[in-house]
Amino acid sequence: MAAEKFLLHRHQKIDKVKMKLKMRKLCYLCFLFAVSFNANSSVLTQYLNKLHTLEATFTQSVFTQNNISKQKSTGIIIVKSPNNFYLEYTNPYKLIYVADGKKLWSYDEDLEQVVVKPQGNLLINTPAMLLGNPRHLTQAYHIENTGVSDGWLWFELTPKKESNNFESVSLAFKNNNLKAMEMRDNFGQTTRLEFNKIIKNPVIENNRFKFTPPKGVDVIGQ
Repeated sequence: MAAEKFLLHRHQKIDKVKMKLKMRKLCYLCFLFAVSFNANSSVLTQYLNKLHTLEATFTQSVFTQNNISKQKSTGIIIVKSPNNFYLEYTNPYKLIYVADGKKLWSYDEDLEQVVVKPQGNLLINTPAMLLGNPRHLTQAYHIENTGVSDGWLWFELTPKKESNNFESVSLAFKNNNLKAMEMRDNFGQTTRLEFNKIIKNPVIENNRFKFTPPKGVDVIGQ
């Protein structure tokens, strides 16, 4: 009986770590999209062209290829053009990501670990950089207006060149406001972020994007 409990606990711990790793990857994709709010006018970026800062809560849902819900999480996102970013998952795990313009920090509260790396060229050849530049957007993506679903107008962006991270990205708008983003990876998994309580162009001080590792945690990469 003791051995069975030990194995059960071990499997639960492994599943928890795997889920966190998936959340990190999804969060990174969200980061690549969100820092692109410095946009020009186009069909897709009309909502973004006067948006310099943004603050919102979100609900993130992950679905399998068979549209079975695997995971749900919630959090907050804060963006300041052109390259400041704060993302915090509040449930089911506490994960924080901060881009201060020079470095990208990630903090896992459960693991008591901080990972830091140069922010530098993270946005090159990503959806974020392309969405911030309509000329590159049309060069790199096939864009399709997929119509209205549940009152939201959807656009699908498919990379013209093969991508290692995703198969396509879809954006949903209602009354010219961004409502959701969906990313489909190359394994058929879909991640949807629905944005709630969006505040456009709030005053956000730069120190909001400064991150100091908590005392006692491991810092990797600094």
